[in-house]
Amino acid sequence: MIRIGCVPYLNAKPLLEGLDGVLLLPPADLVGRLVAQQLDVALLPAIEVLRRGLSYVPGIAIASPGKTDSVRLHHAVPVAEIRRVALDRNSRTSNMLTRILLEKRHGLRPTYVLRDPTKRLDFKAVDAVVTIGDTSFRPGKTPFLDLGSEWKSFTGKPFVYALWAYRPGHPKAREIVRRLTAAKKRGTAAIPAIAKREAARLKLTPAYCRKYLTKAITFDLGRAERAGLTLFGKYADDCS
Repeated sequence: MIRIGCVPYLNAKPLLEGLDGVLLLPPADLVGRLVAQQLDVALLPAIEVLRRGLSYVPGIAIASPGKTDSVRLHHAVPVAEIRRVALDRNSRTSNMLTRILLEKRHGLRPTYVLRDPTKRLDFKAVDAVVTIGDTSFRPGKTPFLDLGSEWKSFTGKPFVYALWAYRPGHPKAREIVRRLTAAKKRGTAAIPAIAKREAARLKLTPAYCRKYLTKAITFDLGRAERAGLTLFGKYADDCS
């Protein structure tokens, strides 16, 4: 038996098709479970995979060729005037992406604080707020930057948000790769059914969910995605 951990968001559902007993937790919580060897494999933030030197299943990612619709920086002031940013405590990759874009693309040096993503957006003490995953689908009046679009405009490359990660030398590595590769194949073929199923849960239309899972998100880790991942790692080192 392989102990699998994953995020509960819409963008991960095609990677879970046909898998039973998966532990669903926010991305930051999965990191600790994997490090403590309570899980054999988990869908981890890309920044954690890079920094911890973890192995990952080849050919699979949650990535975006451009606009994501689900990773956003909401700003109550013009971008050039952002001085204080609330990061999502559950998302280390999106938090680092925010820093890279604000500091490297826009030349800003804001202060960062962490926020509880279960709370409503509040701009009383900050100028901008990061949201990820299903939370970003909720309508709001505050303007926002789509961070996938920003990254693509800045670098010309797709962005990799998460990877199936496991400890190097794991004795079940072959089985991990086999099972998760098969699940991806099943899931991408079943996207219309997944979109219909998840739309009811999220109070979205099946058409929107299907478009999101086929246009905004890609589940492939190809040459372009690997190049984007490498560049992200270099920028992250500069921001550390």
